[in-house]
Amino acid sequence: MDRQPLYYTVFISFILIASSFYLSWSVDRGMGEVSVEKMSIERTPGRSIDFLVYSPRTANHYEPMPIVLTIHGLTGSKENLYAFNVELARRNFTVVSIDLPGHGDSTVAFNITDFDGMAQDAYAALRYVQTTLPGVDNETYGVLSHSLGFRVAIELKDFPVAPRAYVAVGNAGNQPQDGFVDFPDNLLFAIGSFDEIVSRRDALQAIRFATGNETAVDGITYGSLDNQTAYRLAFGFSDHASEVVDRYLITEAVTWLVQGVQGQDQLMQTRNPADQVSYRKNIATILSTIFIFVSIFPVMWLTYSLMPVSLKPRKFQHDTKSYSLRRSFEISSVLGGLAIVIFVASSILGINLEDVGIKGLSLMSGTGIILFLIIGASGLFITMWLALGKEDTQKALTSVGVEKLRTREHLSDILKSLVVAGVGIAWLDFWLRIAQADGVLLLLVRLPIGVRLVDTMVLTILAIPIFLVEAALVRGVLLAERDWTTHYPKSASAIFALFFRFVFVALLTIAVVFLTTAAGVTAGRIVLIGVIWVRILIVQILAAVLIIWTSLEFNNTWSAVFISSFILSLVIVTALPLV
Repeated sequence: MDRQPLYYTVFISFILIASSFYLSWSVDRGMGEVSVEKMSIERTPGRSIDFLVYSPRTANHYEPMPIVLTIHGLTGSKENLYAFNVELARRNFTVVSIDLPGHGDSTVAFNITDFDGMAQDAYAALRYVQTTLPGVDNETYGVLSHSLGFRVAIELKDFPVAPRAYVAVGNAGNQPQDGFVDFPDNLLFAIGSFDEIVSRRDALQAIRFATGNETAVDGITYGSLDNQTAYRLAFGFSDHASEVVDRYLITEAVTWLVQGVQGQDQLMQTRNPADQVSYRKNIATILSTIFIFVSIFPVMWLTYSLMPVSLKPRKFQHDTKSYSLRRSFEISSVLGGLAIVIFVASSILGINLEDVGIKGLSLMSGTGIILFLIIGASGLFITMWLALGKEDTQKALTSVGVEKLRTREHLSDILKSLVVAGVGIAWLDFWLRIAQADGVLLLLVRLPIGVRLVDTMVLTILAIPIFLVEAALVRGVLLAERDWTTHYPKSASAIFALFFRFVFVALLTIAVVFLTTAAGVTAGRIVLIGVIWVRILIVQILAAVLIIWTSLEFNNTWSAVFISSFILSLVIVTALPLV
């Protein structure tokens, strides 16, 4: 085959990824107006605190510089609040953005109920910057938090140096049994209109409880910022996850903190809060992630084309029968729905096992993930056997290389496919290392270090069987030969397989997300079930595309199975905090 187009494609991919990385890096620095420094201190021996410090290069309106402390939520990290961090730093704040224990770069165990301990960590980072950096106000500061971070932030009101103003993004302080938490003064509730955890009704109840005004509504400031009696509610056009990049909520938060921390008059002298650059990083983050994952295809294809025939993975026969469209949809839907049921059940069982001290990984809910990967592969295989029958199931497995062969032949197939997948993994690892070194944020994944690297390796191995079953379904059933009335039968097969694989699963996922987030308000870790399943579904879609492509081009899906297993493990390890 002609490799020249592949060389060009890989080169263009390299340029696109590097360009998006540079844009992301530049936005973090306010397009030249902000400096960013990564720091780490120890509050007590062995308990390190990792944080970023955003500082304006020129403080032309306010000295000494007040601080805003930003605190992320569950499954987040210090980098996730970049939009608030950058925009606040552009308006004469020094911003301290911390990793909660077990999140981001932190290797300290996370305890979801230890709000005081997490507040002590945040306060230690704050005081370190206040007493160490020149030109920084050693007392005046505000605090902005997202989701769970608000429960940490409100602890600070009783500390020796308390915040002058608060912004609670994605949290209205509602308690399962006791109504609401004890709200601090000068508090802005910044809530997405489509927040799955905080309803519009909850947010309105919160502002009415805080103000004592039964007719309080959003968009009005009640009380006085100068007298430390102010409360306000703002609704953005976003859900819980995207609140951290909601431009309206950013404008509201910056306005509130400038007035509440620097003073009412300062808003007239500083940059317009609506004049923002952080949205460019949203674009860069999305594009860089897409570019990296899409570039895996030409990298693997080029690797395959360069391999001598003797080292290329074996081509597997594909003689499975074609089911009707209805039957294909039924089989795919049953298996997709079953996967969700197994995942939810495994996660709940895993939570209960972890509560009695049985842990499979160093990750929160890691036991449930292990149960899902083991039970899921077995359950889906048995269901496929029942749905297809013995003969068709064997043909489906044969189409992906699971057949009666000598161990040596299987090992040869695996090693040859590992070469192709290994180059794709090395390519992904290369970009993750650059991103980690330069503070570039990617969606879903980050470079695993320390114990997270071990967890990644374990999960990669455990995920292989479930993706083998996935490959057998896609190649053995959905990609069976059909008489397409088109000049592009491969494209028709690919679109058909991808659509039929996920249309029903996507609908079930929406229900799972809303049910688990609603339950998570009262049951804490339950909210993780929906969060993780959405990420698993995204990986499944990527895996299906890889499986379809390698099936049509290589007649061998092992390389797709390996790299899909690795990406899934990265996504899970990135999302779950260490415990």
